[in-house]
Amino acid sequence: MKKEHWALVSLSVNLLQTLLKLIGGLFSGSLSLIGEAIHSLSDSFASIVAYLTLKFSDRKSARFPYGLYKLENVGSFVIGIFLLLAAYEIIKRALTERVSIKEEGWSFGVVVVVFSLFSSLTLSFLERRAAKKYNSPTLLADSYHTLTDAFGSSLVLMSFLSVYLGHQLDRYFAVAVSLLIIWTAVGILRKEMGVLLDVSADEKTLQKIREVILSFEDVVEIKNLFVRSSGGKLFADITLTLSGINFEQMHSLVDELENKLKKEINELEMVFIHYEPAETCTPRVGILLNSEKEVASKFDDSRHLLVFCNGGSRLIESLPEDELGISREVVKHSINILVSGHHPETQEAKLMLSKAGVFVWETEEKNPYKALSQIASGLGIS
Repeated sequence: MKKEHWALVSLSVNLLQTLLKLIGGLFSGSLSLIGEAIHSLSDSFASIVAYLTLKFSDRKSARFPYGLYKLENVGSFVIGIFLLLAAYEIIKRALTERVSIKEEGWSFGVVVVVFSLFSSLTLSFLERRAAKKYNSPTLLADSYHTLTDAFGSSLVLMSFLSVYLGHQLDRYFAVAVSLLIIWTAVGILRKEMGVLLDVSADEKTLQKIREVILSFEDVVEIKNLFVRSSGGKLFADITLTLSGINFEQMHSLVDELENKLKKEINELEMVFIHYEPAETCTPRVGILLNSEKEVASKFDDSRHLLVFCNGGSRLIESLPEDELGISREVVKHSINILVSGHHPETQEAKLMLSKAGVFVWETEEKNPYKALSQIASGLGIS
């Protein structure tokens, strides 16, 4: 069943409850039950709004390229207004009119209230489960309204029980019903107003996004992280500082990062990632080392890559064992001059290094720092 169909189910239940509560309230004279009928009627209108927003919120067009996600939040906001109007009507009648429950209508009123209580509890449970499945704020809001109906029905039932015990307390229970409605409405309005004003995602979601980003070793810093919520969707704007790779690899890494974010966080609809290099270093010198941390005499003997840049160094361990894999790692780290005992022997490795503009400097020196000193004067590396 699609999420908009749940709004139709809610509408049907609310209309049935409205009719039964209104008949029961008029027959028994219970203001709290009539107030609950007004509440259910307002929920019926709210269900219509919920259906329309759920039906059209996912649609995109040239005029609305990002979709109409906020329609769901607007729908929830309207539902909150309906609830406030219902509460106002109940309080007004409780304070200005004579309120008493007729004994001849007591039994019918109790049957109506019990039916309303159990139907509201069942519908609220099913709607909340559907809201989590579809990540729909409108369905979630409607489930809370339905739960409010259940609480309201419980108060009306207590009012009827008080008559059975010889006390006419319906006026006070009617006010209690209205206060419960107001409390729910204010919570919904606060939440949806925040979303309509582009409130940030919650800290738990932000922390999860940070963890995914920092799981990439080439991410040096998260400079900006802005994530807003809209209609159950998240939109992220991220600025990163990346290290050790050229712009072609930066772009590839950003694509990989975007895919992982969307996979880990289902609510992410769009991710905009801006990036900049952490350092500029020309030339960047790399030295291939064997397992003893000496300059590798042959290309496929290389096990480590020692990178020199701006007077500092970085050791890349556990290189691939084949020449093509080693060449790929060299290109990944934007090496300009590669020091090794010998050029690669395979044509694929030679072609890869050539296309990336990597110059291979052959040396018989085993000490990597002495090998570096051989070219330091010409390259300006200290």
